[in-house]
Amino acid sequence: MASDSPPARQWLRRAAQILGLAAVFTIAVLAVVFSEQVQERFAGLGYLAVFVITIVAAATVILPAPGAVSVAAFGAVLNPWLVGLVAASGQTLGELSGYYIGWSGRGIVQNVRGYATIKRWMDRHGVATLFVLAMIPNPVFDVAGMIAGASRFGVIKFIAASWPGRAIKNTGFAFAGALGIELLGFLGA
Repeated sequence: MASDSPPARQWLRRAAQILGLAAVFTIAVLAVVFSEQVQERFAGLGYLAVFVITIVAAATVILPAPGAVSVAAFGAVLNPWLVGLVAASGQTLGELSGYYIGWSGRGIVQNVRGYATIKRWMDRHGVATLFVLAMIPNPVFDVAGMIAGASRFGVIKFIAASWPGRAIKNTGFAFAGALGIELLGFLGA
């Protein structure tokens, strides 16, 4: 925080940071606790369900959530191309929670495992790092998202770098689900 900011502005910024972190933590915990109920409730809603489930799954910073399984399941019953693109959009939006954590609490991010390595990658090749990490199923992207926020990597740039990687990954999961259903039908015939 800038020392020349008026105390009221500093207080408001700190309050917004604390409320934001509390909201992200609450969403993450609720998403893990109620993940099965979320999937069941939205199962009949098609692409909207894909979007909502992937937002919730991606918002669970570092905690496991059933995003990939859901994308594969919906890819088996809906158009896998569209499922992949919708899932990429949902996950990218959900990953803004990690970005926000980094933006609001720079000191918090430095204590995360793998910080130094990912920070070095982000400093050298930020866009490429986000693209590659978004394409690979791993929790490391959460750390990269937090580092992007902490280093004030532009949010539009963050979205533009990570969405294509997520589109590739989720389209792959959706087609894996579609292929799995086809293989089961073939084996059952």
